[in-house]
Amino acid sequence: MANLTYRDLGPDDFTVMHAIATERSVVRQLGGWPWPPNPEFTKSRCKHFGGKGFVWGICLDGALVGSVAVTGRELGYMLHPSASGRGIMTQAAVHAINHAIATTDHAYFDASYWHDNPASGHVLAKLGFRHWQTRYEPSKARRIPLLCHYTRLQRADWHGLSNPPQ
Repeated sequence: MANLTYRDLGPDDFTVMHAIATERSVVRQLGGWPWPPNPEFTKSRCKHFGGKGFVWGICLDGALVGSVAVTGRELGYMLHPSASGRGIMTQAAVHAINHAIATTDHAYFDASYWHDNPASGHVLAKLGFRHWQTRYEPSKARRIPLLCHYTRLQRADWHGLSNPPQ
């Protein structure tokens, strides 16, 4: 298990978060981030989330490598490619879902992923998210509609997992 910590994002995180936002392989998988990278947009994301839910920086051995969020009922995440493939996002998402369940009364949480991002679909399936809809959605970074899979995790299903993945 990776040595992960989580914290609110702040202005001092701009340099690292913008470096992540310049990774086309990352941004192309996000629905709302622009391409080419926009420093003002990144700055707007480097602050405490003021809405319902939270957005945390994911730190690996103290270094910021991505973010995980539950805003409203929606789980979202991004990770620098150098940190991918090590179970970091699964571990971070478990932590985020545990926190969201402990601090909200939501009956379910949603997450989505593009059809050409099976790795994200795999993370969500491990967490117990189940497909409920597929439709075309606009991609801000790619500037075209893409096939998007929508998944849902019922609170009761999460509590029913005897050993959630770490």
